Amino acid sequence: MQNNQINLIDKMFEYNLWANTQLIEICSDLYDEQLQTEIEGVYGRIHPTLVHLIRAEGGYLNRITGSRPWADDLEWNHMPMSDLLEKAQMSGNQLVAIAGKADPATRHDAEWQGNPFHFYNWTVLLQALYHGIEHRTQIKFLLTQLGVAHPELAAWDYMESLLSE
Repeated sequence: MQNNQINLIDKMFEYNLWANTQLIEICSDLYDEQLQTEIEGVYGRIHPTLVHLIRAEGGYLNRITGSRPWADDLEWNHMPMSDLLEKAQMSGNQLVAIAGKADPATRHDAEWQGNPFHFYNWTVLLQALYHGIEHRTQIKFLLTQLGVAHPELAAWDYMESLLSE
């Protein structure tokens, strides 16, 4: 880490991409039955939760830029983990590219469930980070219940991964 000019927003989204990638790679080794395990108190099963997480990143990009990083007609429910990893890298890299450049004060006017809805770029970016942390934590809980070792995904672990490169 030689760069003395670190952009905090860029680092936060680089971390988000790293954490998503780490978790999807671990989950790629699971059996179908494990990916479909359900436990009360979490969003859902592992594969659908990962799909939800990555699809949402496309939605956040769409809210800020006006377009998603992939076609709308993808077969998400049966997407192999390797394809999901590719989509996570695609959306994660695009979030890294725009997050630090997006004007946080830009207001967007939209419609949600038939009602006017207003939001700002800062809200979308903050939600993208929170949403990722929330669902990765739930998946780590599911992995623990299955007896599967999961990656440590704290900011400290990300920093260590950068130092060991």
